[in-house]
Amino acid sequence: MNTNISNGMKKMFIAQIGAICCTVIMIIPIIGAIIGGIGAIVFAVISLIGLWAIGKEVPQCKTAFILTLVNAICSVLSNIPYLGVVFQLAGYVLSFLVVYLVCTSLAKVLQDAGASDVANSAGLVWKLNLVCAIADVVLALLSLIPIIKIIAGILSFIMAIVAIVAGILYIIFLYKGSKALA
Repeated sequence: MNTNISNGMKKMFIAQIGAICCTVIMIIPIIGAIIGGIGAIVFAVISLIGLWAIGKEVPQCKTAFILTLVNAICSVLSNIPYLGVVFQLAGYVLSFLVVYLVCTSLAKVLQDAGASDVANSAGLVWKLNLVCAIADVVLALLSLIPIIKIIAGILSFIMAIVAIVAGILYIIFLYKGSKALA
């Protein structure tokens, strides 16, 4: 099987788990923010290294790599007053596109490698992420309206649960995919 793709998926899997751990660590005041922040950067780099390795074999993943870098820029620019919401919305779309490109292109690779069960799970992953991206965009726009802001906040909580499920399924896809291609 293809070691670049398998190793890249494994790095992305480890980075996803590491990012979750860093998010939990950030709850701790002061020290957690520093350690969690540094860890988040380290795991983002590990994920990019994995995506780059896969991109050597799968052109759509090279595109996903570039979109991830653009998304990082949007994330920084989303802090600009007033204009930041545009970059925030762009970030939601870019995040979805990255997951879509990774899932659909690697599903083809997995299908060709005879791992149909893992390949088939990719569809559910990107479709759930699509729902989350659409909801994020709509809720971000609704939250700009003062009266609707409270309702948007409640709906955001519900969508966060869906996003967690989608994230877990993505992690499982990366793990099983890396094993199937090893």
